[in-house]
Amino acid sequence: MEAPSAYDITQMLQKSEAFCAYQERCSLEVVEKLNRLGANAEQTEHILAKLRANNFLNDARFAAAYATGKLRIKHWGVNKIKQGLQLKRIAPELIKEALIQMYDQENYFGILQELAQRKYKDLSKEKDPWIRKQKLYRFLASRGFNYDEFSDLKFEY
Repeated sequence: MEAPSAYDITQMLQKSEAFCAYQERCSLEVVEKLNRLGANAEQTEHILAKLRANNFLNDARFAAAYATGKLRIKHWGVNKIKQGLQLKRIAPELIKEALIQMYDQENYFGILQELAQRKYKDLSKEKDPWIRKQKLYRFLASRGFNYDEFSDLKFEY
């Protein structure tokens, strides 16, 4: 038994449009919002179709914005971005396309080099160079960068 909805379908559509207009959203986020508003499955599908038709909702656009934003602002690597998009239930083709677009538009390796250089300087208290390098590699891997991408970086002392 479902709880009665406090909103009719027109109000839910308006709230969903405002929700999507505020910032890029994926389908999963809109579905969760509609569930909180009390929409049933049929209403949810109807509203999602309307949002897509009016270009309020576009998962490809969301994936591209998510990938470039996480790289630019949070300095995440490709693995962490990919995992975040998978958690948002974005289609694998759209993830691949967004990552390709991110590589084309952003200075991925420049951001990696800058992040690694900054962290390497932060680890200056560590006297053993091998331990220092391992700590740096662990940090970069936790940020989602591939070992192949950072294993041959050179650092200024």
